[in-house]
Amino acid sequence: MDELLYDVKVLNDGGRFDFLSIGYTATHKAIIYNETEIPFLYSLTLAEVQWDGRLSVIINNSNADVKPTMATVSKTIETFTTNNPRAIVGFTGNTDAKIRLYRIAIARDLDKFLDKFLIWGVRSDTGRREPFKPDQPYQFFFIASRFLT
Repeated sequence: MDELLYDVKVLNDGGRFDFLSIGYTATHKAIIYNETEIPFLYSLTLAEVQWDGRLSVIINNSNADVKPTMATVSKTIETFTTNNPRAIVGFTGNTDAKIRLYRIAIARDLDKFLDKFLIWGVRSDTGRREPFKPDQPYQFFFIASRFLT
């Protein structure tokens, strides 16, 4: 992605990346990588950090900075998988609109992503996992380093 990236602060030994989203307002956001019960599988969560430190994935403030936010998420995936080369990162959106946004963001720079990552989608119509293809109805996404060790 050749978009503007936000500066991130790395927390929790590289499992959390905080940044300030600058759009209509300044919004504190966090990208969290949580280890799951399945070895080497991590869930990615994009959340807003509330004034009291709690995280919210429900808030949709339409901050008009989708491209730099998605570019920042992409960069943290690259950083996380570089530091955890056997990691597979899985994610979805909490609304159909966010799932579509993630699909569009991946598809837009697919050629660049495929140089570094293996990308799969789980289809919402069949539940089957397949290599990512633009314009398919995916419910979940999985990304791993192309150089998986």
